[in-house]
Order: sequence, then structure tokens, then C-alpha cells
Amino acid sequence: MALGKLVCGGMSETCVANTTLDHLSKSIDRFSKKATEYLKGEFSEEAQSFGSFCARVTLENACAALVGRLDPFRILYLAEFQAQGGFEYGKPSKSGFKWRGDVLTDEKPVQQLWSAEHDLTKISRALFSDHTDHVYWRPAIESALDYIATLEHTEILADFKAIDPEKFTSTTRGRSSDLYSKLSKGVHWDFFISSVIMDEGTLKDAIRDCFVLAGNLGFISHFIPTAYRSLDRTEALASYIEFREAYQ
Repeated sequence: MALGKLVCGGMSETCVANTTLDHLSKSIDRFSKKATEYLKGEFSEEAQSFGSFCARVTLENACAALVGRLDPFRILYLAEFQAQGGFEYGKPSKSGFKWRGDVLTDEKPVQQLWSAEHDLTKISRALFSDHTDHVYWRPAIESALDYIATLEHTEILADFKAIDPEKFTSTTRGRSSDLYSKLSKGVHWDFFISSVIMDEGTLKDAIRDCFVLAGNLGFISHFIPTAYRSLDRTEALASYIEFREAYQ
């Protein structure tokens, strides 16, 4: 599978940021490979027990890598912080990576994005904030769609072509939130009666949704001019198609 490369891009030189993204890339590949086995294989107790975990790790690592490629300072800070000798596994970190904060924002929808009254420290740089939608995702989707329109034999990209740049971030925000919550039920094992444990259809749909979300975001990210470690669009497309074919 090519999800790690699709999401994390390619290395240019040895440095802390590249080492961190390579680490995330390997993790994404490891857990997405196992999740694919659960998706395409016979349903089993092992799949039922560990499928949600593999999918959520894939989703979290993919979003973390994308945050780092859009805002390298964030992963540089986290890498340096965790490299300190005093790092404690059991102690919560106020500046640690958080789903609610780094990926999703608690802020209400911004009515005026460019108001002079905005306090810079309060402007969310979360992966799916209103500002990142405007400066990153929307232009990148439009660019990706323009590129795909010039190609032939792109039937596998039919659903991607249907993406609406104006609604992509808000839709993705909702889907990622729902998916994270669903997968978390299987991670924390919030099942106190057997009748609510994920059945085959529920689990496999969740894994597939995770792959669609991560794959689409990964591909689109390479059309963001300022994104770190971006692939050439031809290579990005090849990685995207390879990944799509691997889990379908």
C-alpha cells in the first residue's frame, strides 16, 4: 500500500521534520496494512477486537502528518518536546497533539475571516478550521480537479470528481468527527453488552471510510504549494490510485 507516502510525501534531506514524518509514514503503513486485512478478509474475533484500533491509529497518524506538513513547526515542537529526557508517559501534556485542537477546532464558525478585530493567537490553525479551508483546502481541491480533468481513463476517480470545493472542509470535518467517535468505541471498548459490539458491516464500513478520508486528504495535500514534502502531482496520482486499488 502507498498510504504512508501519499499522506507524508517524500523526503528531501535528513532533518528532524523528515525523521518525524518518516516515523508517521511507517506507522500509517503498518496499521493501514493490518486494517486492510481486516477489511478484505473473513470476519473474525480478532478483526472485531482490533480492527477499530488499527483504523483509528491510521486516521490519527494521517491527520497528524498532514498537520505537520502544513505547519512544520507543530511537529518540530512535538518531536523536540518528546525527545527531552524528562518526558513522562503518564503525565498529560498541555501542548501535546490533540484531536480536538490540532485536527478539529472548538471555535464557532468564523463569520468574517479577515476582520481586523481578530486576535492572532485565537485564530485556529487546526487541520479543518475555517481559515485552513480558505487558504489550503479549497484552492488545492480546485487545482486537483483541474488536473484530473486533463487526464484520460480516470474512472476510478469518479467519486473524487464529485467533490464540491466549497463544502469539502465542512463535510470532512463532520465525517472525521463521526468516524473518530465510532472508532473510539472500539478502542476504549465502550461495549458493555454484546449486542452493540461492531458487526462485520459496521466495522468494514468504518475502515473503508477511514481509507477514503485519509486517501483523499493525502492526494489533495500535494496540490497545496506551501505543503512540506509534496510529491509531483503525477507521482501523487499514481500513489493515490495504487492505494485505492489496494483496498477496493
